[in-house]
Amino acid sequence: VYDGANGQDGFVSLEVAPDLAYDTDATIAEAKRLHGMVDRPNLMIKVPATEAGIPAISALIAAGININVTLIFSLERYAAVKEAYLRGLEARRAQGEPIDRIASVASFFVSRVDSNVDARLDKLATDDPTHAAQYAALKGKIAVANAKLAYAQFEEVFAGPRWAALQEAGAHVQRPLWASTSTKNPDYPDLLYVDT
Repeated sequence: VYDGANGQDGFVSLEVAPDLAYDTDATIAEAKRLHGMVDRPNLMIKVPATEAGIPAISALIAAGININVTLIFSLERYAAVKEAYLRGLEARRAQGEPIDRIASVASFFVSRVDSNVDARLDKLATDDPTHAAQYAALKGKIAVANAKLAYAQFEEVFAGPRWAALQEAGAHVQRPLWASTSTKNPDYPDLLYVDT
């Protein structure tokens, strides 16, 4: 698949150990170790979008390692992830290294946002019964709204002048990957996040 898609599809992800999520240097070292051990062009290393993961993403992209950024829940964190990707590409390009074979996806988690927000809405409804119907009307809707806003950010960043310069040098967009799309609430339709 990877060869047939000219390096655009057919990636396999391997994650760094979760206990490294808050250690930038250890994440970088482990990602490089895994990358060297597997030694395949279609490998993506999963790096969590923690505060320590963000600089690791830039460093690894600059080193020519494909990255699957995981555990993105908020728009603020997604903005940091996109910035890390761009910085990594710019650093690699400044080193005179090619950027046309670097791939990355940003795994934005969907249903878990509703799981968290719905619980908060239930508490608000209990604490303020006069607005319970309004809170109930929001349940199951925040995750999709969050994902749509994230996609709007994606379109904005990867259509701007900063991106255009990288694209001209052969860079590929960091694709959004919608993760955690199965519903966690049994009251919701199974395909709620896929159909919306």
